[in-house]
Amino acid sequence: MNSTQKQEALKAIEQFTIQKEKAAKSSTGIDELKGKWTLTQLHILALISDYPTEANNTFLSRNLHITKPAVTKAVKLLLEKKMIVREHKEGDRKSVYYCLTDEGKKLALLHEELHMKAEQRYYDLFEEFNKEELTVITTFLKRWTETISEENRK
Repeated sequence: MNSTQKQEALKAIEQFTIQKEKAAKSSTGIDELKGKWTLTQLHILALISDYPTEANNTFLSRNLHITKPAVTKAVKLLLEKKMIVREHKEGDRKSVYYCLTDEGKKLALLHEELHMKAEQRYYDLFEEFNKEELTVITTFLKRWTETISEENRK
């Protein structure tokens, strides 16, 4: 790869990052209905919806690849806004599990619908690339993710 190709790739990454940040700040439909929610909070709702008997801090931390304190912070607002409630399993008063309220179920469903639309946009975009190109894209994104993760651990 020559210097010009590297510069073009860097420019594409910069533009991607800028557009991704703009998209994150723009309204998604959720903002008007429920206020501002983080992606972590929305993913917590989705996991509670998908695994209603397993959703505790350890489960959420492991599945979202975030720390338990990060889960606690995200869950706090969901509890305050009555999107979820704390419950205990019968015979186990020590462990805390989370369940969706009716409002939480609505928000989880809306998140799922938006997630499916976004996924479809990606699949449509993938059609523009052949198998080898998709392999290169996937390899690059995995390596970039690893690099970012390593930087975050420092």
